[in-house]
Amino acid sequence: MVRIWCVPVSELDRQHLLGEHAELHCIVGALEGKHQAYRNHPQTLRFKYRIEQLYARHAEQVAELQRRGYRHNSPLPSTNQTYECSPEEYQRDHAILKRRQLPQQKQTFV
Repeated sequence: MVRIWCVPVSELDRQHLLGEHAELHCIVGALEGKHQAYRNHPQTLRFKYRIEQLYARHAEQVAELQRRGYRHNSPLPSTNQTYECSPEEYQRDHAILKRRQLPQQKQTFV
């Protein structure tokens, strides 16, 4: 599933952070006309006129990746915009992630 989450990147586990980072690049590529595969995907259409929000989210991802010790080598343009979601989007995504990440956490501690 391609998704750009509406939660702070610090709340994403490793799998979701790395996956979102890869998917963000695919969506940006589709919006820039470089990739045909994602051009009509709902997540691409969500950002059709807001590509700078993706640039802002990418900057957040990069900072979090570096904080976790990853090296980053896939830059995107910088922006003064911020990545914004509604409180409803945050609550929805937070609940989805909680359900998805919980089984992985149980396995880690067993």
